[in-house]
Amino acid sequence: MPEAPCPIVRRFLALARRAGEAPALIGPDGEVIATRAALAAGIEAQRAAYAGYIRPGATVVLSLPNGIGLVRAFAALRLLPARVALVDAAAPADEIERSAEAVGAGWIVAAPERLAGERIALTEQAGAVAARVDVAPVAMPEFTALLKLTSGSTGFPRAVAVGTRQLAADTAQIMRTMGFGPGDVTAAAIPLTHSYGIGNCLIPLLFGGTPLAFPTCALPAALAHTLAAARVAHFPAVPAMVRALATLGDLPDLPDLRVCLAAGAPLAPRDAAAFHAATGHKVHVFYGCSECGGITYERGDAPAHEPGAVGSAMDGVRVQVVDEELRPLPAGAEGRVLVLSRAVGLAELPPAEDTGFLGPGRFLAGDLGVVDDDGLLTLTGRVGEYLNVAGKKVHPEEVRRVLEEIPGIESAVIAGLPDPHRGQLVAAVVVAERGATLTVHAVLAGCRARLAPHKVPRRIVIVDELPTSDRGKVRKEAVMRLLTGSGRSQTAG
Repeated sequence: MPEAPCPIVRRFLALARRAGEAPALIGPDGEVIATRAALAAGIEAQRAAYAGYIRPGATVVLSLPNGIGLVRAFAALRLLPARVALVDAAAPADEIERSAEAVGAGWIVAAPERLAGERIALTEQAGAVAARVDVAPVAMPEFTALLKLTSGSTGFPRAVAVGTRQLAADTAQIMRTMGFGPGDVTAAAIPLTHSYGIGNCLIPLLFGGTPLAFPTCALPAALAHTLAAARVAHFPAVPAMVRALATLGDLPDLPDLRVCLAAGAPLAPRDAAAFHAATGHKVHVFYGCSECGGITYERGDAPAHEPGAVGSAMDGVRVQVVDEELRPLPAGAEGRVLVLSRAVGLAELPPAEDTGFLGPGRFLAGDLGVVDDDGLLTLTGRVGEYLNVAGKKVHPEEVRRVLEEIPGIESAVIAGLPDPHRGQLVAAVVVAERGATLTVHAVLAGCRARLAPHKVPRRIVIVDELPTSDRGKVRKEAVMRLLTGSGRSQTAG
């Protein structure tokens, strides 16, 4: 029996029939780009155009920037229905091709200039449709609707297969936990092709009718303008956005903002405090992953934020800290984070040797953490992240937290450098606060006062900003290039 058109998109079409005049997409100045009715008509027309080329059940790579073109293309492909693999809009042509190969996609929808060498079948204003030849099939779990692309720990494209039930469950849990709904404007400042943007922006629009507001770019002045002009209530952000907005000199009042999120990277307590002081709004830490959607949320309105704290389990989600035998550990004990949720994906493609999928609704994350007596989770690091320095374990998170408490340091990232005598050496890239005079000597002095000698970084590079992706995640390969190259300030002693 052929798959039925996507129930999530059909739900949006029904919303459009009931309240077609309601806004669906909003521009940077608060203007309505598309009502629900207009977007629904555009989706139907796009589906008809795709149907002349893409057969139902096909796998399609979709790589477009945030905007009406991406929303319309995604919904139209799901109506065919097709399995959609979302790829970063900034990905170069060769990365798009590798991603398509990883999921066995027969079609690619992207900007024409990023489809060099492909057989373009259809060109439209939003993008072009290209057919791939000699496609090697990839086995998919039954009911796969969406493929979340990630490089994982290997650097090669991998995908998390997710069904409509998991997408709907994740969105329902997010909206219920955070308390936003169809009338609350969401700022679409994070990429809608990434898991964070899918769960907090794209699916809430289609599932619940929550309108999206698109800023012109991620620069702080542009973000602040759209937050105010579009009367944004729900603002999924990354820590870099929070930090930049807090330092903006002419930040407008944001009376409509109710939920400001930070995810994708650790939120520094000083950034959370600075944003609260500048806006009067708390930054709520949101913890999730591609494999299982939202996991925890930092509830409450208190401005204080503790390093590594990510709040309690979201509504409909259970979180446990377990040992190597998957046995629950008592409060206060460090272990691996186990997630039980209806939003857990179907599988990882290609299957990893040490997969975290433990069966329907269960996922063993690669994060280490501690749960207290009140059910609050604090992340302490990643499995396998310990550095081995002359036979002694060093946890990068411990070193990072010490560094970020040193005056003049805004943020830091820790890595291990190979050493023939000691196994690994602790190395750090640190970001100097604006206007601060930061020296390697001062950094070392601060570390030596708080850390055992084998934990003190042997190489330090001081930079103006960390290399990060659009999601706010630190690009590890760029960090290693900094540590093995020549930085502005460094030490190897």
